[in-house]
Amino acid sequence: MARWLSWELDRLTIRLAVGTAVLVIVPLVIGLFLLERYNLDNTIAARQATAELENRMLEVTLRHQMIEQDNRLMMEILHEIGTQPEVRGAMVLDHEGIIRLSSHDKDIGRQISRDSPTCLVCHSKSRETRDRWVLLEEEDQLILRSVLPITNRPECQGCHGDTRKLNGILILDISLAAVQAQTRRHASQMAVGALLLMFILLTGVRFLVRRLVLIRLARLGRTARSITAGRLDERAEIEGDDVISSLAEDFNNMADSTAILLKEIRERELQLTGVLNSLDDGLIVLDRDFHIVAANRSISRRLGAYPEALRGKHCDDAAGKALPCHDDDSCPSAQCLKTGRLQRATYHSPASDGGAGRVQEVYASPVFADDGSVSKVVEVWRDITERVREEERMAEIERLSSLGVLASGLSHEVNTPLATTLLCAETILARLEDRGSSPVDAGTADAIHDSADIIRLQVLRCRKITDQFLRFARGIPPSLEPIDLGKVVQGVIALAQPTAREAGIDLTFDGADPLPVVTANTEVVQHVVLNVLVNAIESINGEGGIITVKFLVDSAIRLQIEDNGSGIPPEVQKNMFEPFRTEKPRGTGLGLFLSRKFMRRFGGDVQLLHSVVGKGSCIEITFPLEDPS
Repeated sequence: MARWLSWELDRLTIRLAVGTAVLVIVPLVIGLFLLERYNLDNTIAARQATAELENRMLEVTLRHQMIEQDNRLMMEILHEIGTQPEVRGAMVLDHEGIIRLSSHDKDIGRQISRDSPTCLVCHSKSRETRDRWVLLEEEDQLILRSVLPITNRPECQGCHGDTRKLNGILILDISLAAVQAQTRRHASQMAVGALLLMFILLTGVRFLVRRLVLIRLARLGRTARSITAGRLDERAEIEGDDVISSLAEDFNNMADSTAILLKEIRERELQLTGVLNSLDDGLIVLDRDFHIVAANRSISRRLGAYPEALRGKHCDDAAGKALPCHDDDSCPSAQCLKTGRLQRATYHSPASDGGAGRVQEVYASPVFADDGSVSKVVEVWRDITERVREEERMAEIERLSSLGVLASGLSHEVNTPLATTLLCAETILARLEDRGSSPVDAGTADAIHDSADIIRLQVLRCRKITDQFLRFARGIPPSLEPIDLGKVVQGVIALAQPTAREAGIDLTFDGADPLPVVTANTEVVQHVVLNVLVNAIESINGEGGIITVKFLVDSAIRLQIEDNGSGIPPEVQKNMFEPFRTEKPRGTGLGLFLSRKFMRRFGGDVQLLHSVVGKGSCIEITFPLEDPS
């Protein structure tokens, strides 16, 4: 709103009034101005005709008096003409520009230069284009100057001769001050009339706009604000049959449609909220700044807050620093925003009572905007503690199955030192029985000492074998630690070596240079390598088998286990890493499935490089390198 005088006007009224005034007054003023100019031109033309007539009369009188050689009457006529209010002066010039006669005696005898405005009226143009009159401006007054050449007629040639065409110039100056004053009065009257007309238009437009438009639009606005405030049953009043009535009707129809849509949205939101809250998995939606947009009850219970209280909070603040994902490298949502791909991570949350704690599996899925960028991230938190424990139990079963395969070789490996130990013990007893009660001589004592030393070495050998067997039979703790990968793999190969020798298989380890330290789980690595070695041993039928174990180091550490066994058929390769898929008569079908699953928990992997039926296979186990930064 704006105030003008004592009125309070809205900007629409002002704009309409100004626009109407411009559209009406400007053309009117232009028309009146052109009309006034037309009247001015006609007045000047009339004055020109009058001046022309007066000049002709003066010319006739002047010629008559010159013939009579009597200047008295001519001077009286010029003086009489000069006394007229509108006449500024009348004069007669000769060829030299000298004033011979004038309505002002003081000007007689004065010479006018050809460079003066008076002379340039004629001499600035050619004779054919010269005007008989011109408008001059002197002392802020408009002067109409009429110029009449006095021709050298035959009756004048007695005194002036016949060599000249002109005897002089008759000049008559008429003031147009009255005409100018009249024009100014008309302009002032037009300005006053325009202002009066503008005032009338402003008043009329204000009344009409307020009565026909603003009041009705104000009602419509109040209704719109009421609907915005939540009163969806409010509707606009429909008055008349004009465009505003049609607008009010359309607005009511839009309000009805909006109310229906909002009702449907609320119902669907309640349904969606019910579905999300019924999920056991925790669900949370984050924007690009990691602020929580939405959360279901499951994640709210884990974070100890209501879903409404979580909205708008930063995920780090909402979790109370309880989650181990405070940097971009370990946060799946941060990686999802960077890559635009599904990310997965596994977290071990310690229990408050010092127990085993829980295992959480997190999936971060991108939500794309219209321009293809990631606008939000949906995190799904799944408690996989029971599944992990079940997998660990299955891993124990698979481990025992693998150790069962190694039992024959291990028993042979243990029987050999036990037989040697028995032989040495019997030898000692026989020597002692032969001596009876007689003292032991030096030779017998040395033999007994050598046999006892052999017994000690063979017992230590058996203890080493049983220690390895027991170490592989332990459970898999959930911790990660830096490990010497080469040493761990050598220990697994030592455990599988007896079984390979008994089966006539040459198991070789192509040792590499010192390997970089990797972060993994020692028991998981032992389990995975042992499982792949057992599969390779079982794939070879008969003697002449070869199993090669070697390391490759590039962007990751790759352990390749290659055999020349029976190979894997193509139709089996597609499902070989799925659970309960096996071609072995006594296999569980969990070995490769669990091996890949365990390796992927710390960024590793297990995959088949190549396999040809009848020629063998190559399995590769990948270990991620530590980030040097």
